[in-house]
Amino acid sequence: MIALFQVAWLHVGRQMLLTIHTHVVVKIPRFSVSYDKQKTWFLRIQNVQQNDRGYYMCQVNTVPMISQVGYLQVVVPPNIVDSMSSESTVAVKEHQNITLTCKAEGYPEPTMMWRREDGQSILIDRRSKGQ
Repeated sequence: MIALFQVAWLHVGRQMLLTIHTHVVVKIPRFSVSYDKQKTWFLRIQNVQQNDRGYYMCQVNTVPMISQVGYLQVVVPPNIVDSMSSESTVAVKEHQNITLTCKAEGYPEPTMMWRREDGQSILIDRRSKGQ
């Protein structure tokens, strides 16, 4: 009797079964499965999104079950969130206070830095904080 072993793909963090053998279980059309009719199985994800990040497991239904886990990291380029940032042009009278806000998103989290166009130092009067 020949044992018929099947391969399954799972998204570990979501505890979601993605595929069994050649059948895609999850109802996400971006996911597909294929194999080379030898020993190699492929999970394909089209148009990768942030929530695809995480651990994926390929498992074979042997006794005991054997598996391999891999991590998919999804890199997201930095983007300034205009709706949560100061206007690009702000006018104030001399000796008035102003707070400028810049909100950025991305993965890994972007590092923000303020600088003047003319290269001069930005003077911050920390004594006036909270007054």
